[in-house]
Amino acid sequence: MNAHVRSTNTLNLRTHSLIAFVLQPVEPLEDWLVVLDGWLSRSPNFFANKPIILDLLLLDIPLRAYRDFLSQLTRRHIRVMGVENPNPALVGPHLPPTVTGGVPTKPEQAEEGDAPQAEAQTQAEARPQAQTLERHSGCSQTLFIDSPVRSGQSISNLAGDITIIGRVASGAEIIAGGSVHVYGAVQGRIFAGVSGIPDARIFCTEARAELLCVGGAYVTAEGMDPKTEGKSIEVRLAETDLAIRILN
Repeated sequence: MNAHVRSTNTLNLRTHSLIAFVLQPVEPLEDWLVVLDGWLSRSPNFFANKPIILDLLLLDIPLRAYRDFLSQLTRRHIRVMGVENPNPALVGPHLPPTVTGGVPTKPEQAEEGDAPQAEAQTQAEARPQAQTLERHSGCSQTLFIDSPVRSGQSISNLAGDITIIGRVASGAEIIAGGSVHVYGAVQGRIFAGVSGIPDARIFCTEARAELLCVGGAYVTAEGMDPKTEGKSIEVRLAETDLAIRILN
C-alpha cells in the first residue's frame, strides 16, 4: 500500500490584480485638498474601498508636512497603498512603500496632457447583477449590465466601456475607463474616460443626472442647461470643457 503524505510547509504563492487610482497632488496642498473635497462632496464613494497610489513627482515638501498630508487623506477615507516617484526623504518605516512596474490603462497614442489627475491602473472591477464582459481588440473590455442600477450601487470597468440596459437611479454611480452608454434614464452620477481615453463619451436616452464627468471635466445637475433635461444626449470632452449635444 502506498501512503501519501501531504507537506504542512507548502507556501501558497499566487499573483493578484488590483484596481488602483493614481493621484498626483500638487502644491499648495491646501488648495489641492479643497479641489478634492469638492469632488468628494459630489461623489463621496468614488475612492471608497479602492487602493490609491500617490505620484509624488510634483511634491517637494518636508517629512512632517508629508505625514500630515497622509493623515488628511486618511480622514477622507482615502487609502494609500504605495507611492511613485518619491523624494528619498519621504520613504521609510511607517510610510507608504514605493511601487514600480504598474501599467497604466491610458492608451499609448494619448498625449500626456490628456491624462486626468486620477488615472486608473490594472483591470476592471464590477459586481452588479446580470453582468457580462465582452472582450474586444487589445485589452479593452465592454461591461454589459442588463438590469437597472439601484441607488447606492457603484459599478466600474476601468479597462473599457460600460453599457447599461435600464435606468441609473439617483445615488448610483457608474465609472468607466472608456465610454458609458445608458439605454434608459440617468439620475445618478456617470464618470467616463477615467483611464485617460481622450475620445470617451457618455450617451443616455433620458438625461436627469446628478453629475456627468468625462476625463476629469464635469457638470452637476445645477449647472446643466435646462433644455437637456429628459432628452437623449451625448457628452464628450472638448479641450478642457464638456460639450453636451441633444440627440432627439
